[in-house]
Amino acid sequence: MRFSDLKKSKNEPPAAEPKKQVRQAEPVPPPADPAPAQTPVAPAPQQAPEETPSERAEAVKKHAGAYTPSARQEQRAQQYEAPKPFRELDTQAKEVYAKVLEQAGELLSAIGQPYTEKYEAVTRVVGLAVDTLRTNNVLLNYVHYASAEDYLKAHTANTTLIALAMGLALDLDHQELKLLGFCAMAHDIGMPEYADLYTRETRLTEEEFSAITLHTESGVAKLDRIVDLDYKIKDRVKRIIFQTHERIDGSGYPDRLSSESIDPLAQLIGVADVYEAMTHPRAWREPLDPPDVIKELIEKEGRGFTAKTVKALISAVSIYPPGSIVLLSSGEIGQVLKVNRGSLTRPLVQTVLDADFAQTDPRLIDLREHPLTSIERPVPMSELRERNKKFSVKIELARWWTDW
Repeated sequence: MRFSDLKKSKNEPPAAEPKKQVRQAEPVPPPADPAPAQTPVAPAPQQAPEETPSERAEAVKKHAGAYTPSARQEQRAQQYEAPKPFRELDTQAKEVYAKVLEQAGELLSAIGQPYTEKYEAVTRVVGLAVDTLRTNNVLLNYVHYASAEDYLKAHTANTTLIALAMGLALDLDHQELKLLGFCAMAHDIGMPEYADLYTRETRLTEEEFSAITLHTESGVAKLDRIVDLDYKIKDRVKRIIFQTHERIDGSGYPDRLSSESIDPLAQLIGVADVYEAMTHPRAWREPLDPPDVIKELIEKEGRGFTAKTVKALISAVSIYPPGSIVLLSSGEIGQVLKVNRGSLTRPLVQTVLDADFAQTDPRLIDLREHPLTSIERPVPMSELRERNKKFSVKIELARWWTDW
């Protein structure tokens, strides 16, 4: 908080008469050659100007110590609170991610029952995720995880977190964020019926792909099993989930909708779903490097997704998303751990390899605070395998979530 400078008092009493409440005018010097019979007359004291209400308030603040240096420092410290250490943020993020992942698994499992009460449970976890993302976006570092037993569990959790981060970047209100989070968590609840297809170790044929696209209709139908789903929003929830795989150029499914026909929240979930899927392994392919996925989405901007939607994704995860391996201007190899809001190219990184791709002691570098160090380019996994096979295997194994 900035304070105006303290007004200097013009009404301070002279030191010789501390008890007087009025200021004496400066004495007039006697004439050079006074007449002996005359006695010099002191001028009448001048009345101090009346204090205005603002001056009285300033005086109260002065005597209350509001303008002392210690008070200013204390108020500045309250406004510019020092960021928490990364280790503390990481511990909190891991706990929250575990809860989101657990809830995703429970929803996918419970939706197979004739009736279930999951709306309130899901929205509670969504609220926790939103509150965490507002102050601790290290949580986004965990969306690079995959679940080994069934990719759908982590995919659901990751898509939810990415969509919520995009919603925060767009400054959506509380109710829209709540709705966005629930729909993202429920966007693939129809997929378990097609487990034999999405777990195939080979790419699906056109016929098989056509069959799996029916999971959207199945998911919408299963929403009626969630008995505590708020009836006021049920119709919109069904519309959003039904439209998650639609694309503005009409290339999506199931109805090949385009442009304004697609709900904005369905667009957010759709791009979060695509980004998550492309950056994670599937049984029949390896993951793509996050910076390459961002580049591809930018190049396709205006076709599959609106420019606003793609920009929201970039605002949330930047052009070097968490988990990216990058070459620093120092020659070292680092891994992105945390996006710095408002700085798409200067995240928090941890050095992992030296300039010769040899493993080194890790060191945290916040590029926002080190202007002389920058990211030169992303390091693809193929290059990492070639230069340091052992470390590349370590990175690949680290993406699989295990119960802590």
